[in-house]
Amino acid sequence: MHKHNDLIRAKYSVMTMPEQLLLLAIIGKSDPREITAETLIEVTVSEFKDLLSSNRKDSYGELKKAVKRLYNRSVVIDNPDPEDPRLSSTETRWVSSINYFNGEGLIQLNLAPKILPYLANLKDNYTSFFVRHVANFESSYGVRLYELLIQWQAKGSREIDIDWLREQWQLQDKYPDMNNFKNRVIKPALNDINEHSNLWVKFGQRKRGRKIVAFQFEFGLKDDISTSKTLTKKQADSLAKVGESYPELYARLKKAGYKIKYSEKTKSLKF
Repeated sequence: MHKHNDLIRAKYSVMTMPEQLLLLAIIGKSDPREITAETLIEVTVSEFKDLLSSNRKDSYGELKKAVKRLYNRSVVIDNPDPEDPRLSSTETRWVSSINYFNGEGLIQLNLAPKILPYLANLKDNYTSFFVRHVANFESSYGVRLYELLIQWQAKGSREIDIDWLREQWQLQDKYPDMNNFKNRVIKPALNDINEHSNLWVKFGQRKRGRKIVAFQFEFGLKDDISTSKTLTKKQADSLAKVGESYPELYARLKKAGYKIKYSEKTKSLKF
C-alpha cells in the first residue's frame, strides 16, 4: 500500500481510529494508478470487523458511521501545483459519494477527484506501510505519527517542530498546556507504536529558553533494535515470522537485543 508523502504532510484533523483504518483499507484495496473519480470501492462489514478486531453487534451501523464521518472531513494540501505560484493550497474531501446497501453488509464509495493524484505511486516519492502495523492502535494520533516517522525510516531520527505538528493535526487551540499535550497526544501515540507496530521509538525535546519548541524522535525497525529491551509475550508473538518456531523466534529476538528466556519444558517464551 502506498500513500504519497505530500498527502501524509497535509493538514487535517486527526480522525477516529475506525476512520483511519477504513481509509487505509480503501487505499489498500485498489491500485492507486487505476482509480478514477468513477471507481466504486467496496468495503464489507466483515472486512471492517477484521480491521477493528471488533465483535460489536451493530457492525454495519459502525461501518456507516465511520464512512459518514470520513465523508464530512476535508484535507488541506499546501502548494499543490508548483507551476502555479498563485495557488497556495487546495482543500478537498476524502470521499465524494457513498452507496449504502441495507441487508447486504457492504457500502460502496467514490474518492474525491482532487485527492486521487496524491494516492498514486509516483516513482519513489511515497511511504509504504501496512494496516497490520496500526490496526490495534488505541490512540487516533498514533497512525499519523507512525506515518511521519516511517517516512524517515532510513535515517532513524526526526525532529518535528511542535507548532508545525499542531497545525498539521489541526490542534492549534487544543491542549495548550504542554504537559497535557504530551500526556494526551504524544505519549499515547508512542505507546501504540512501541506496543503494536513494527517500529520502536523514543523521544526527547528541544527547548528554546524554557519553552519546548520541538520533539526529537529516535526510531527503527524492531528487528534492527540494538538496545536491550524486555518484551511481553504479546509483543514477541507480534514479531514472529510465518512458520517460525519459538526457539527460532527466541534466537532472533535475543540477537536483536531483547531480554527474553525460552522454556524448553513449556515450549514458550518466559519474561
